[in-house]
Amino acid sequence: MSLAAPGPGAASLSLSTPSFYILVATLGLFVVMLIVLRTHYPNRKRGFEGYVDAAGVSLAFLVFSVALVVVLAVDDPTGNGTSWALFETVINGYWLAFAIPIVTVGSSVQARSRGAIRWMIPSVGVAVLMFFAIFAYYAAMAAGA
Repeated sequence: MSLAAPGPGAASLSLSTPSFYILVATLGLFVVMLIVLRTHYPNRKRGFEGYVDAAGVSLAFLVFSVALVVVLAVDDPTGNGTSWALFETVINGYWLAFAIPIVTVGSSVQARSRGAIRWMIPSVGVAVLMFFAIFAYYAAMAAGA
């Protein structure tokens, strides 16, 4: 899966960082919350729906983020500029700090309006654009620009 652009170079992609541990711990806390909810209130459909409504977007972003950095670090621990830029985009947390709240609001507005206000797809689009903007910043750094 080694990526070629934006050029040569080798950068250590280590999962042994506080940022990665915080990312995994955050994902773990969401899972623990779900387990506690299902254990203590097994037949509470509204409670589970509330959890999914509130945490669904965050879980999706956290699972994607953990998977991306693990695949990058395991596949190519001394990645090139592209691998490093992708890794940094996620592991530094700037993208997640922006994307999760934006998409959560878009999702919530669309759900509460019963689909009358279609904000989910535009908010995901904004999150994707921000991902590429932050990636472009790190890619430029990797290329020496």
